Amino acid sequence: MSDSENQTTPRRNSFAPIEFTPEISKQCLKQVEFYFSEFNFPYDKFLRTTAEKNDGWVPISTIATFNRMKKYRPVDKVVELLKDSKILQVSEDGENVKRLVPLDLSKDKKIDKRMEQNKRTLAVMNFPVEVEGDDISELQEQIESFFDKLGKVNQVRLRRDHKKKFNGNVLVEFESLEECENFLKKYSIDQEKTDQKEPEEVLSYQGRKLDVMTKKQFDLQRLATKSKNFSGSGQRSRSFTGHRKNMPKLTPPPKDKKEESNENENESVITE
Repeated sequence: MSDSENQTTPRRNSFAPIEFTPEISKQCLKQVEFYFSEFNFPYDKFLRTTAEKNDGWVPISTIATFNRMKKYRPVDKVVELLKDSKILQVSEDGENVKRLVPLDLSKDKKIDKRMEQNKRTLAVMNFPVEVEGDDISELQEQIESFFDKLGKVNQVRLRRDHKKKFNGNVLVEFESLEECENFLKKYSIDQEKTDQKEPEEVLSYQGRKLDVMTKKQFDLQRLATKSKNFSGSGQRSRSFTGHRKNMPKLTPPPKDKKEESNENENESVITE
């Protein structure tokens, strides 16, 4: 859900205005609150460093440039919505926003929080990857809506490949460990039950069957895949020096006696 890598600052109201219905207003406020939440802010380098430079404040004009926020225009309406937030406050001039209560960003706290989050996170795979253009914001919203109907979810993250394209895998962080475990039990195969061949219910999206596993299983699978790709049969084995193994050694052509004599003379001069 976070897209703060887009740092271009546009003029206010430079995009077409929309009607802020109660539902759209709710979505807009929820999105900005997520940016500053414990689930995103500690790990969002750009947003965090911007706040650190300004005593916790972040320009609303900067937030308005994020991909998920571009559709909410005019920006002045966004400012009015943020004034109703229970966790955020808007500066008197209406130009900046920050958390009412700062988060504990100590290293140990972040590690503990990340470990706790991972326990509540599942990997869901096999989503369709055909997306028009490079902007996947619409797909992000569709998948978020899909999971919101299935349980209480904190955030949904779409995974990307090395070309920054959506690869069909999604990480879903649930609101509680119980919510996460119930979802896993319902839509995945219990590894301890050797006789279970199918999950209790099949999870599908647009006719595609989805696979569900824990984040730990997902990470182990990724590591195994990377290891296989690195040292598999499809690649030539190399030694630690970078030379290919099992390659015939090249022997220099035999030298005639004159060349050998000259080399010995040169070596004796160097030695002396």
